[in-house]
Amino acid sequence: MSNGHSHILWLTERYPPMGGGMAVSCARQTAGLRGRGLDLDVACLAGGADAISLRSRDRDGGIDVALTYPDDRGTAAQRVWRLVRERHAVAPYAFVVGFGCNFPGCLAVTYAAWLGRPSLVLVRGNDFDRDWFDRRAAGFVREALSRAAVIGAVAPDTADRIRALFPDRDVRWIPNAVNVGDLALLPDDRRIRDEIVSELGVNGRRIVGMFGELKYKKRAPLWLGALRDTGKADRVSLLIVGRMDEETRQILADPALAPLHRHVSFREQESLTGYYAACDYIALPSLFEGMPNVLLEAMAAGVVPITSDAGAMKNVITDGETGFMFPAENRAAAAAATARALALSDPDLAAMRERVRQQVADTFPPERELDALCEVLAR
Repeated sequence: MSNGHSHILWLTERYPPMGGGMAVSCARQTAGLRGRGLDLDVACLAGGADAISLRSRDRDGGIDVALTYPDDRGTAAQRVWRLVRERHAVAPYAFVVGFGCNFPGCLAVTYAAWLGRPSLVLVRGNDFDRDWFDRRAAGFVREALSRAAVIGAVAPDTADRIRALFPDRDVRWIPNAVNVGDLALLPDDRRIRDEIVSELGVNGRRIVGMFGELKYKKRAPLWLGALRDTGKADRVSLLIVGRMDEETRQILADPALAPLHRHVSFREQESLTGYYAACDYIALPSLFEGMPNVLLEAMAAGVVPITSDAGAMKNVITDGETGFMFPAENRAAAAAATARALALSDPDLAAMRERVRQQVADTFPPERELDALCEVLAR
């Protein structure tokens, strides 16, 4: 797969500058595959625009196409299909990939059938856990999963549930990855870290980070209640980086309920290193998950996770060794796990931080993710 002759069509709704965890994963995977010599045409279809607009630019190893559209997915799909058909006539595609099992996955299996090529649908998280039950998106999901030649799921639990619904499909675990070197501290990162620690680390407080879009599924209110239940909230400061839902915002606005905290607006992934470095722990009490990039990135920075057992997090963390875990939605268990984390002495916390960093570096390097993708695309 490294001779530069394999031509892949990659369809997505999440690609820089769209932002978010899926965009980070998509950019990492496409850049890695191009780095291995594959010719990749990446088409990103983003809804919510005022009018249809299509832009493309040549890249080393393919082209990037950005199509924005209002709400007419059918017209957008036909517009991209015309471009795909023209590209295929000149340099035939060997495989069609849908990054996400909703609209991109449906496009991938459709275009693949029209081109007479196999398809790979990559299931990320919400695209299955949420959209399977959404009447507006469920048709896309069912079509994608029933027709894909291969399905790659980011969490083993997700792969098992897809196999139960589609027992004749080839379903594989293709985990996320992180490059530990990307989390090396630069001078600006150290400045951010030191500023936050001086503000939130007063009186020996441990700093707990919560990153990303804290919507309902992230269950920040449940964990904040569990933190109060430990009786140790006065030993903790909270760093929130990203957007908050209204319930979380109301809790943090109440001095009787909120720990010492700082809220920082959304930051792009490449700007997060200093914020990770300021934290002793990261809290991810989610109701459901795929395999969060922020978990792997925080661990690569040596941050100890306190998480639910949702999605692939239970496949990443060894409870008591490289983090602290509790059953999702169990507030009492969340309080117990948090109390165990906060009970670590400074030397024990430092030792665990090093184990966390080493585990994620050894187990989830970019090479593992790319090997799994290339194994499918080489078939």
